[in-house]
Amino acid sequence: MRVDPEALVRTLRDGETADRMVAASDLAALGRDALPPLLSALDDPDPRLRMWAAYTLGMIGDAEAVPALMEALEDADPGVVKWAAAALRGIRDAAGGCGCGCRFC
Repeated sequence: MRVDPEALVRTLRDGETADRMVAASDLAALGRDALPPLLSALDDPDPRLRMWAAYTLGMIGDAEAVPALMEALEDADPGVVKWAAAALRGIRDAAGGCGCGCRFC
């Protein structure tokens, strides 16, 4: 059975907390295939979706998400900033540091 990343992102937006946790886990299991919809979700008007997208990108841990997560550090919503920072720390730790000199490395 093929998992639809877009459907999982819709669950991140509209689901109950338990459903969101499952969707985040399922998206993380997809790895790089989940990056496009999650990176798009970081630009969504709904701060709750942006927060879950950042959280899930942290679970995936792919360095391709770093530029978008860096932008998310400037988000007006503190939850988005918190999870973007956590995701960046996780990616940095997995890579042994990024050497960029940013405040999170």
